[in-house]
Amino acid sequence: MIVPHAYQGKRIGVFGLARTGLAAVRALLAAGAHVWAWDDDVARRKAVPCPAIDLYDADFSGLDALMLAPGVPLHHPQPHALVQKARAAGVPLIGDMDLFDSARQDLPAHKLVAVTGTNGKSTTVALIHHMVKACGRPAALGGNIGIPVLDLDPLPEGGVYVFELSSFQCDLTHSLDADVAVLLNITPDHLDRHGDMAGYVAAKRRLFEMQSEAHLAVIGVDDAAGRQMATTLPQNLVPVSVRDERVDGVGMTPDGQLVERKDGAAKVVGSLQGLATLRGRHNWQNAAAAYVVGRQLGFSPNAIMAAFADFPGLAHRCEVLGQNGGVLVVNDSKATNMEATATALAAYDKILWIAGGRAKSTDLSPLAQFFPHIRHAYLIGEAAADFAKALDGHVPVTQCGTVDVASQKAMADAKPGETVLFSPACASFDQFSDFEARGEAFRRALAPFLSGERA
Repeated sequence: MIVPHAYQGKRIGVFGLARTGLAAVRALLAAGAHVWAWDDDVARRKAVPCPAIDLYDADFSGLDALMLAPGVPLHHPQPHALVQKARAAGVPLIGDMDLFDSARQDLPAHKLVAVTGTNGKSTTVALIHHMVKACGRPAALGGNIGIPVLDLDPLPEGGVYVFELSSFQCDLTHSLDADVAVLLNITPDHLDRHGDMAGYVAAKRRLFEMQSEAHLAVIGVDDAAGRQMATTLPQNLVPVSVRDERVDGVGMTPDGQLVERKDGAAKVVGSLQGLATLRGRHNWQNAAAAYVVGRQLGFSPNAIMAAFADFPGLAHRCEVLGQNGGVLVVNDSKATNMEATATALAAYDKILWIAGGRAKSTDLSPLAQFFPHIRHAYLIGEAAADFAKALDGHVPVTQCGTVDVASQKAMADAKPGETVLFSPACASFDQFSDFEARGEAFRRALAPFLSGERA
């Protein structure tokens, strides 16, 4: 584990004892801190390796800091009761990234790459992690992708830590000076937690405000928020665009060539065309950002492109599960919003689309341009009725209720040359604990078909 020795002897509250909070408790105890751990869930309190202390009743006057799990509201719809209590007592609020940052001085010399954005974060950090290892450097992957950063083992000298940060983590963190910080894109998401789009953008921007000016920012400029941020940050900066060939920086041509652009001239690095795990313009953006990171770490263009070519892809993100009788099956359970699903619908034709869950929005207009790609929609979860209304007159619909039923109906209807695409455009919490559990349910439902055993 990563041990934050700077907290030795300090009294630190930890609220939220899922993966991130539990890892923080273990690391703080190893550092010699006095830990006051609490969770509203009784089972989680029983799992903690120290006596649980009810933070709602505790006297905060002796507390040095309160570490929050990323899911605890700081601002909207209103600050959590313990956030209000800490602020009233003058107790600093911190996250696990702050604990990691405090430990960096005790770690062997290393680099830190931090990636944020609305869509593509997990694919990009997985691709960077794969690239670093393929190029012969030690690497560790953690953060919002599901591996708490404090649970990582320290890397030897020359290692590269690759972290995914959500907007919640960015908002909570006060100290994290990434050697390379990446913003992929910003489109509306989590506005219930950030209040409005300005609050959401401000949370993402914090990652770059914590950087030293000598370090590198990599900014996707294919949306208005990214373009604006790229013009106002003081540090070294490389723009990334897969849509505007006028942008100096790194980008893509319409036929999938990765290019470096300077003063209007383009130098072709290599082609991503035909790479199944980096299919589609959204993955080209991820790869372009990863390429900039690789060059900043000192890797050659040829070594980077070779790593891209054997990237195995990421589970639940446009993950090709297999084929049956010429029917391609794709698991995109991680698509929890319209923008993520739009990138998947853009990547395929002749789609049998399985969608639905707990909707963040029932307005499907962001997907309208891709309706001609969809031969039939199979709808599940709480959003099924609303999605059916939105698709009426545009796409044939079957309301199925569950992933199992939708998968069976879609495979029964599928013809050679078509794609069964599970890209929900919704959160999973109406029927599943998270998008991973939802994606595994889809995988299990399709297993008999992909093994040739039609039910």
